[in-house]
Formats: sequence, C-alpha cells, structure tokens
Amino acid sequence: MVAGNVWYLYSLYNSIKQQTLLTVRECVRRADILEIISRMKGTSLGDDDSFIILSLKIEGEKSPTGEYDYPNLLDNVNQTMSLYFHFVEEINKDMPKQNDEMLDRMFRKELNNVGLYPTTAFIRRITDESVKCEGLWSVDFALGSDQEPVYRACFTPLNGHILQQMAGIIITSAMILILMGFLIWYLLNQVGKLRTIEQMKDDFTHNMTHELKTPVAVAYSAADSMLRYYDQSNEERNKQFLKIILQRLSFLSGMIENILSMSMERFKSMKLNIERVELRPLVEEIVGMIELKADKPMAITIDIPDGMTVMTDSLHFGNVISNLIDNAIKYSGESVNITVKADGDSIEISDDGIGIDKENLPYIFDKFYRVAEGDRYEVGGYGLGLFYVKQILELQGWDIEVESKRGKGTKFTIKLRK
Repeated sequence: MVAGNVWYLYSLYNSIKQQTLLTVRECVRRADILEIISRMKGTSLGDDDSFIILSLKIEGEKSPTGEYDYPNLLDNVNQTMSLYFHFVEEINKDMPKQNDEMLDRMFRKELNNVGLYPTTAFIRRITDESVKCEGLWSVDFALGSDQEPVYRACFTPLNGHILQQMAGIIITSAMILILMGFLIWYLLNQVGKLRTIEQMKDDFTHNMTHELKTPVAVAYSAADSMLRYYDQSNEERNKQFLKIILQRLSFLSGMIENILSMSMERFKSMKLNIERVELRPLVEEIVGMIELKADKPMAITIDIPDGMTVMTDSLHFGNVISNLIDNAIKYSGESVNITVKADGDSIEISDDGIGIDKENLPYIFDKFYRVAEGDRYEVGGYGLGLFYVKQILELQGWDIEVESKRGKGTKFTIKLRK
C-alpha cells in the first residue's frame, strides 16, 4: 500500500508538472503576441492605439449528422492569432526588430498573472541548438501544432508550485502513512504482549507442575511405605510417616490457597483485619519457622525496636514478610545473610544473595513473572509471591521499593503510611 501511494503521488506530480508546462507555453504565446502588438504602434497597422482589427478563420469538422464541430476551439484561436501576428510582422517592413527585453518582461508578467513566480524567466529565439537552460526548466514554443519550435522559454524550476498544488493530498497521504505506522506499531506491540503472556502462562504451567509433583511424590512415598511396610508396634515410625503426609498436604493446600488469592476480583473484595500488631515478635515467629525448614546455612539479623507496633492484618502481613525472607533464601548462594530492619517509617529486608539484573527489576511484581536463572525449575516457585506481596501492601495503603545489584544482594523497603 505504501508503494502504491508513493507511485500515485509520483504520477500526480508528473501530471501537474505537465499541466504547468502547458500553462507556461500559453504564457509564452501571449507574451509573444503582446510584444508584437507593442511594436505595431507607429506603423501603418497600429496607428490607432486602442483598436487592432483582427480577422480569424477557424476551420470546423463536419459531424456524421451534418453539423459542424469545433474541437479545441480556444487552442485553435490562439494558434491562429500567433500565426496572424507573425504574418503581419513579416509583411510589415517598417516594424522595429523584436525587443527581447520586452518579450522577457511580458513573459514574466503573464507567468505572474497565472500564479507562477519563478526567480528567473526568459525567452530566446531558436536559431540553432545553442540555446541552453542550465539548471532551469524549459519549454519549446511553436506557432502551430505542425510547425517547428520558434522560441525556447527557460525558467526556475516550479517544484514549489507543484507541491503546493499537491499539498492537500500529500498531507492526507502523510496522515494515512502515520496512522498506518501507528497501527502497525500497536499491532506488533500487542503481539509482543500476547507472546509474553503466552510465555508467562507456559512458565506458570511448568512451574506449577514441578511444585505440585514434589509434595505429591513425597506424600505418595510416605503412604506407600506405610502400606507396604506397616508395623503396628512401631508407633513412632507410623506417626512420622503420617506427619510427612500431613505436612505435604498442608503445603498443597497453602499453594492452592495462594493461587486462588491471586484472583484480582478476590483482591478487590478482600477485607483486611486491621489491628495493632507488635512487629518484632511477629518477625521472630516467622524467622523461627523459616529456620526450621531451611536447607542451607543462613543468618537472619532482626533489628527492630522492642515495642514497635504497626496497624496491619497480622496474617497477610506475616505472609508478606515470609515471602520476602523466603525469596532471599532461595535466590542466594551456598549460604546467605539476611537483615530485617524497621523504624517508624519503613521496614527493610536485605540480603547478600545473587541479586537481580537491572532490566528485570520493573517486572518482578508482575503476575507469574519469574527471573530466568539457569534451570527454571532449580528454584521453586510459580511467580506469584511478589505479586501477592504487592497486592497486600496496596490494600494496606503502603508502598514497596526494591534495590538490587547483581552479585551483591537485594533490599526490599516497605514504606509505612500512617
């Protein structure tokens, strides 16, 4: 379509150019006639300055119905006038010679009368091929359609005039092209988003499959062991297997609850149970549970003033702190140091883990988003933890910020609003 539009504009430009050159040619004809008339004054044919008697003979064409038709009447009249005045010039021996300066002046005046304003414009009689129009446009003028050119008119290129005639179409075409470009950009942008969403959906499916298989496999193995090697006398062993099954089922239940809680409609209708909560005991309880299940050496430092309280939902806010500390442990090396620090304005959770690349930081709170880190299943999770954190804090009316440097660690700062 773009190529077709360009071709149309090119064709239109050539068409208007040809029409303009025809107009210039008629200006040459009128200038030529006016120059001859000016020289007739003072001669036997030009004694009266107010009147010029002119006889015209226009030949018509007979139609099949017997009527006469005069096609291109004005062109025929103009050609007849040119031929007549040049004939008068030839037979009138007392007429002065052609005034080139006047002819040029008449030519420029006629151009101006039709709205053409070239910087340079002149007419030269063609006596040989020596007339050159270097860097200028030119038209050759003949008295009649079947005669050789008499004059060559040279003038400054009229591209500005032609483009002005095309202005409306050029602006319309440009707007269409801009609109098309925007639509193509928007389409590609939407396709890119759809591909991202599709990739996120695949990642979520794969991650969830991995997360579900592990607790199911553990529970299945414990139940299978009890069935195959059941020993009624070994009550401690049986309780241990039942405890494992219960833990895994509890883990699955919690995972399902987290997935359900990611529903935006559920977040919109969720009501937080806001109460005054003492922060340090809450964090110490969460840290104690995390340390029990930790699978790597770690040190968690709690720097929270005794007696500091916040108005929040203890259950969901506890999940927020647990998610942030759990991520710090997951995304670290062989060991990790974590600091939980709080004052009256904010709560900071920082670590010395592997950090997050700068290009990933704007997306870590998006639903299902996970930072690619080698094998995608090496670290458990399904890309909902930080999304949950963000939503709960927004419901609370709080903000969260993140700073991270690759290989140095990450710091999450929860901004507390009174």
